[in-house]
Amino acid sequence: MVFLMNDKPTEPSTNKNYIITNTQYTNQTNASFAYFLLVIFTILTLIRPQELPFFSSLSEIRPIAILTVIITTLTLLIRPFKWCTQHTLLFILVPFIAVSGALNGWAGKGIDQALSILNSAFLPFLMFSLLLTTARRQKLIMWIFIISSLLMVHNGHTQQNSFDRFGWAGVATVSDTRIRYVGILQDPNDLGMVFMMTIPFVIYFFSESKAFGKLLHLIILGTLIYGIYMTNSRGTMLGLMGVTGLFLLLRYGNIKAIIAGLFSLPILLVIASSFRTISSEEDSARGRLWAWWDGLEMLRANPIFGVGGGNFTEYHQRVAHNTYIQLIAELGSVGYLIWITMLFLTMIMGYQCVRKLRLAPVAEMNNKLRSELKLSATLFYSLTAFCLTAFFLSRDRFIIFYIVLGMAVAAYSRVVKANNDQPLFIVSKAVPRIMIGAIGVIIAIYIVLKLTL
Repeated sequence: MVFLMNDKPTEPSTNKNYIITNTQYTNQTNASFAYFLLVIFTILTLIRPQELPFFSSLSEIRPIAILTVIITTLTLLIRPFKWCTQHTLLFILVPFIAVSGALNGWAGKGIDQALSILNSAFLPFLMFSLLLTTARRQKLIMWIFIISSLLMVHNGHTQQNSFDRFGWAGVATVSDTRIRYVGILQDPNDLGMVFMMTIPFVIYFFSESKAFGKLLHLIILGTLIYGIYMTNSRGTMLGLMGVTGLFLLLRYGNIKAIIAGLFSLPILLVIASSFRTISSEEDSARGRLWAWWDGLEMLRANPIFGVGGGNFTEYHQRVAHNTYIQLIAELGSVGYLIWITMLFLTMIMGYQCVRKLRLAPVAEMNNKLRSELKLSATLFYSLTAFCLTAFFLSRDRFIIFYIVLGMAVAAYSRVVKANNDQPLFIVSKAVPRIMIGAIGVIIAIYIVLKLTL
């Protein structure tokens, strides 16, 4: 898409290959302004200045909600835009949640939950998936993630080194040492999840940099790992190990990955040993296992529509601490399959890009395609970080996840365009396999719980 910089539309060219109508010009202007607002939206969502002590008055006007309405409106005015399977699935999930709540006798709550998924999931996903039409736009959003994470780490360092455990963001640590941030990131586990999802962005820029840039990004990488350490989050630490192992496996193959894993294992074990105990015998861990079991019991009692969105704690004293269990308990098998298909379909998009980068001869790819493949692969690892950490957290409404999900869909769309409009896989063949795999995951969890509890 061509973006004009002049204030007024120029006269349409008589060349049939280059005609810009007034409608096209308006759409291009909308796209540029909408993206500018999207950058502000990202800053408000991650850094959250409206919730910091010196800007707290901003929170009264709800700037994120206002921007969401404006950006969505501008985005939908842009023509043409590409509507993908993930848009359809997430859109269907909104009324389904309302129906699930009504069937469980919670019609009002069902509507509230549906509006929640609309505002925190569907609309952010829609905006990022449709507006990141160039690699340059995506890279700027990735840098906002990195800068925001560094600010969060600095705040955490300030918390741990102040006498009252308060950082400059105006919040204190929990459990005396576990760092946190403001707003939706007041849980140390959420903060660790953001750090994990940002690390692949740092590695991408490291790979694209020269000597000084590589040194800078190594320092940033070490800073984010330090941030993960300060969160003292077991799920995040396990996620870091999982993503590292997957990266080594896909990047270097089986033998090299095993060798690299053996060399890095002592370091990871030393770090892990300083975290809270990771054991099913610990009270906290065992309590989560029982929450998972009760979640499966809720599924058995309401296999199609579940117990209703937000109703898990009506039947258990705590949340499931597992996004997948909480989803299938609250929304039943149908809602779970809709959501998980949306997620795994996006994961497959990224994986196919990782695979093509590794296996396809360099001569078969032009620079544009290779660049877009690398960006899509980066988003794959970021989503992998969410998938692994979400196994220990209930975060199906986490807006930052849907931002990254939208980025991943936008990146793959650009890959297809750079690949002469040829997709890397067939969606209709992938969906049934995803559903079978998703059901298999739940069966595997049931078997493990049956043997453990």
